[in-house]
Amino acid sequence: MFSRRDSMHFIGAAAAAASLVGAKTARAQSAPSTVKTLVNFEVPPGAVDTHVHVFPDPQKFPFWSGRAYTPPVATADDLLALQKALHMDHVVIVTPSVYGTDNSATLDGIKQLGLERARGVAVIDDKTSPADLDAMHKAGVRGIRINLETGGVFDPAVAAKKLDAAVQQIAAAPGTSRSMRDCR
Repeated sequence: MFSRRDSMHFIGAAAAAASLVGAKTARAQSAPSTVKTLVNFEVPPGAVDTHVHVFPDPQKFPFWSGRAYTPPVATADDLLALQKALHMDHVVIVTPSVYGTDNSATLDGIKQLGLERARGVAVIDDKTSPADLDAMHKAGVRGIRINLETGGVFDPAVAAKKLDAAVQQIAAAPGTSRSMRDCR
């Protein structure tokens, strides 16, 4: 069973996954890396950028109608160029709020970069099925995100209940809870 300690470990891992954000400049079309200053120090082998987003063609991956902003296009190819410029070997692609609970852009980014390089954090809600969780796990998702404020949740007690429910949801999904905790 998924213990409270396990959930705190999971929450800690999720917080760590949100610690680094790749810089992007505004642009209308997809473009090469936005790195303006070359990395002038040795980046350790196996380095991981732990929180980035992809925003591929909105015709193929439409934005959620309730979004607060509309980002510029930033494809998996753009991300790969950025990763190479920063000398990063691995990346965690996080589903941004502009997609609501549609994780298809993130899953596509992981697929394009390959599981040797990329893993993901998916946005879930109470409608996300165990089969969806299992499919996302098989595709490289190793963590979840719950967009509370975007969903209108500002009360910490309500947020705690939603987080507890999500932890239980993960724990109940066959085949996902242990490996999501392992983050491999």
